[in-house]
Amino acid sequence: MLNRFYFAALSCLLAPSAWCGAPFSFDSAPGRLPKNVVPVSYDVAVVPDADALRFTGTESVRLQFRTATATVQFNSLNETLSHVLLDGKPVKSVISSNEQQLTTVTLTTPAAGPHTLSFSYTGKIETQPQGLFAQKYTKLGGGQAVMLSTQMEATDARRMFPCWDEPAFRATFHLTVTIPKSWATVGNMPIARRVEHGESATVSFQRSPKMPSYLVEFTAGDLREVSAVHGGTRFGVWAVAGHEQDGTVALASAQDILADYNDYFAHPYPLPKLDSIAVPGGFSGAMENWGAITYNDQVLLVSPSSAMQDRQTVFSIQAHEMAHQWFGDLVTMGWWDDTWLNESFASWLAAKETAARNPKWRWWEQEDESKESAMAADARATSHAIEQHVTDELQAADSFDSDITYSKGEALLRMLEAYIGEDVFRQGIRSYIKNRAYSNAAAADLWNALGHASGKNVSAVAAPWIEKPGFPLVSVTAACDSSGNRSITLSQKRFLLNGSGASGALWQVPLRIRSGTADPRNVLLDKQEQKTAAGRCDEALSVNADAVGYYRVQYDAGTLAVNTRAFSGAVDGDRIALLDDQWALVGSGEASLQNFLALASSMGADRDARAWNQIVRALAIIEYDERGSRGHEAFAAYARALIKPMADELGWDALPTETPDVSDLRDTLLRDLSRWGDQTTIDEARRRFAAFVQDPHSLSADAQTTLLTIVGQNADAATFAQLHTLAKDAKDDTFKERCYSALARVRDPDLARQVVQIALSDELPPQANSLARRLILGLAREHPRLSWDTYIANQDQLMKSLSSTDRPLRVAQQTPVVYWDALPLDQLEAWVRANIPTGVSDNLARGMETAHHLAAQKLALVKAADMYLASAKHAAR
Repeated sequence: MLNRFYFAALSCLLAPSAWCGAPFSFDSAPGRLPKNVVPVSYDVAVVPDADALRFTGTESVRLQFRTATATVQFNSLNETLSHVLLDGKPVKSVISSNEQQLTTVTLTTPAAGPHTLSFSYTGKIETQPQGLFAQKYTKLGGGQAVMLSTQMEATDARRMFPCWDEPAFRATFHLTVTIPKSWATVGNMPIARRVEHGESATVSFQRSPKMPSYLVEFTAGDLREVSAVHGGTRFGVWAVAGHEQDGTVALASAQDILADYNDYFAHPYPLPKLDSIAVPGGFSGAMENWGAITYNDQVLLVSPSSAMQDRQTVFSIQAHEMAHQWFGDLVTMGWWDDTWLNESFASWLAAKETAARNPKWRWWEQEDESKESAMAADARATSHAIEQHVTDELQAADSFDSDITYSKGEALLRMLEAYIGEDVFRQGIRSYIKNRAYSNAAAADLWNALGHASGKNVSAVAAPWIEKPGFPLVSVTAACDSSGNRSITLSQKRFLLNGSGASGALWQVPLRIRSGTADPRNVLLDKQEQKTAAGRCDEALSVNADAVGYYRVQYDAGTLAVNTRAFSGAVDGDRIALLDDQWALVGSGEASLQNFLALASSMGADRDARAWNQIVRALAIIEYDERGSRGHEAFAAYARALIKPMADELGWDALPTETPDVSDLRDTLLRDLSRWGDQTTIDEARRRFAAFVQDPHSLSADAQTTLLTIVGQNADAATFAQLHTLAKDAKDDTFKERCYSALARVRDPDLARQVVQIALSDELPPQANSLARRLILGLAREHPRLSWDTYIANQDQLMKSLSSTDRPLRVAQQTPVVYWDALPLDQLEAWVRANIPTGVSDNLARGMETAHHLAAQKLALVKAADMYLASAKHAAR
């Protein structure tokens, strides 16, 4: 791309001490815009025309000229400025460049000190979630409607109003909008004034606190709300008319979460209200606009058909976005290099809050799955550091990497909290928030606050984890004295997918070592090799107690044998960590599949859902890789036999006292038994589905997804038609999506082609474009070539709900991972490369590294599984 933030790149290369690794400084913070003219306050008035997808606006910006200059430069995109005045007088010239996303105003004479720039302008309402966008949807009673909303992060505020669209430029915002009189509207602040005139209404919001432009929010449409006042804050949950009552669960949760966060930060939420807005379709996930958080409606609203998993998703995403009201909104990273200061912290605190408020959910065990996803991504030689330098808009969007920025960052913060201590860590966070409130921050500001609170050199421990990619493999070699006391030698090297990590890599690794079931003790591995005591040799050993650490552990053969014998009685977190590590070591070629399967066989009657999920996931990968091979039926039979006893023990029906993790375990086991051809499971699912069709009340919401998935996977034409009818007739969007997703599981190739027709038709409501994409991608597991051919032939239709920056990132990195076995990898790479800009070639490299690894792993796993089963059969004779 031509639009590069050259100044930012040069500042780090030529004068790294100016900001790289230093506390935040406005003058040395990266960015493209010059800092000699800064905005102090904005007054923006917008009149949108949703039908024409255009808007007009006026803007007045109070500026501070920090040094005398005749040039004012700011961001703009797809806007035409007119009547540009400085202090009411015409300027010399105005040049706007969409290619550069910049407007340059040249004054008649240099200016210094405070001045006001004003102008009129016109702009474009987007149809993707970027800037001010229009979202079409199907109303509850039928018929089409449209609403307006905004998505400014990372660099799209400039699409709605010309501005200094970089996070370091904090200013206050006073927004006025003119909308149809029948519409409601929501913004960052409460409404100050509403004046109706004819069929229109002009609404002015109170002025916001100082904040970056990417947090500005405006939503309008046929909206309704449920509301409450708690602790001096007004809470509202908004949805399109007819769905507002589905916001009552989120409304109650928001009040609990905010009370907890007010206490945690010791800095009360500073705005008078907190609105949550359900957007039907639009973007995925949510956006933390200060005081007016926007959500995809499926992750905010809880309807009668919502399952426990849906409720968990709603709470955890609320907790994430509300954490941003401090991490990101009150204190904002100085530049997109430090996106993790927003996202890692929000992810970590959301998990902490979700676990605390819902102890029966065993949330940290569920979060282990996201940590494993991060470690799989981070084990690539092409992985990137959490803190990566951003030089253009595409890279700014790419900094929101779900695996590295979110999940790896979350895991590192949890590990650091355990190392420092929970109370001391909170003291440091409170200090950080207090010192940087209404301003910006860099990583060094955080390390300094935590170091001051703990008295430890936190920067020395933590900084390398965010400044370089990857993580260590900690090797453990045990020795026993004559009394049975154990000492261990620890060494480290980088862990890579191909198992070829260099031994020279060095991290300061906060280990948690547990012998048996004793309390763990902290040991900082800060050398290439060091020794420590580790309990008794006849006790199980965990060097990552409770699976808190972000590193792999490889035990010597003797210690692994002890751990395997003690596996069924191990602490749950230790068992999970051992399974995670052994499976990763199998994938990298550094451990045998036999060792992992020995652990799996040792689970016995333990009901820990995360441990079983990891086992079943591994078995599912092998079963998939075995398809078409001579050993497939033998391995599928082995996999069924391994999990069937636990499935039979749990049965199909949940007990009233059952915790969500046990329900999740049942669902996992039943789905995979069906996938691996267990006819008893398939027959029972068909029987229950027939009863459900006759009486929809015969099946709870929690049981629906598993049943429909099994039925959809094994559907014949008649059953497929029944399931399709349920999907079309569904009045509830949650149930509708559940049925359509089940259709995409179908194994019959003729019925799979019907799924393609459905996904590409007008049958799905306009807010469900992302569902159409998921249906096509979902077909890849059973019908990779059909899915691929459909995917490449319908790119524009399937990708139309993605922003112009998100689309190339998805294509580059995710396409190889989904379609690694659909066609030869050289052809796959050539197609992707031809359909992305050069600016995302690094993402393609990561995706292709994963694809090549999956292909190589397939060959290795099939060989290892066949050998294991052959040896087991021979031993049984």
